Amino acid sequence: MKISNYLTVLLLRSFGCSSVIQLSERQVVHPIENNLYLGSKYKNQQGLLNEQGIPLKPVAYFNYDDFRGFSPYGRIIAEAPYDTEKGLSKIPASRVGLYHEIKVDSSTVNSLSELLLKANSPVLNNFYTGKETYRFVWTRAFHDDYIFELYKQDNQAILHTTRIDKQTGALEKSDKVISLKQFYEFKKILTTGNFWAIKPYRWALQVDGSSWTVEAHVPVGYKVLSRSSPGLVHEDELLLRKAGQWLISRSEVDVTEVY
Repeated sequence: MKISNYLTVLLLRSFGCSSVIQLSERQVVHPIENNLYLGSKYKNQQGLLNEQGIPLKPVAYFNYDDFRGFSPYGRIIAEAPYDTEKGLSKIPASRVGLYHEIKVDSSTVNSLSELLLKANSPVLNNFYTGKETYRFVWTRAFHDDYIFELYKQDNQAILHTTRIDKQTGALEKSDKVISLKQFYEFKKILTTGNFWAIKPYRWALQVDGSSWTVEAHVPVGYKVLSRSSPGLVHEDELLLRKAGQWLISRSEVDVTEVY
């Protein structure tokens, strides 16, 4: 068996038995104030949210800087009459779209923000609410979307699940109490998977599929990790799969298509 094939088998076996390939202890990065990615420290902007982090008006739920790296492969997004122009140098700077101007995937930020606002979810990147929280936003092209929020409250942990009907937009919410042991089990998935050291966003071209976004809201700061249709080979995508499927299984929601 070729070495590359052997490594792939090992990855799949590890994933199948509900474990992530672990880095050595010296490589594991824990969340401390000076190792957060750019844009991941709390902004502490006033007048946007209530004390629980719920928006008082529509806002972006994510730092745009965390979603840099958009690459449209030569596709120019500009206002008419320059929308069909193929040469970027021929378009006035004021008419060039956001994607080309600052290389930020604002479309993903805005669509996820709209979903979270509809669910009346808290914004996690502005200030620390005093409640350690982990959130998984899972959107799919052809099936209902889900938001899973895991947070610790007093001596117990709550897993709050919101299903958004793809056809009607109707919300279905439920809460489940889980043990603190399970709460720390989820935290370990993130730290051993090097969640705090992985680049927040990596753009990938896709027409349909899914989006997996995991956020961490802890006293020292905020972190997001977002990928499109994560697979089973790369470390960052494996981590998202592991964390997302852990929350899906603990919530006991009835889903048949995990992609």
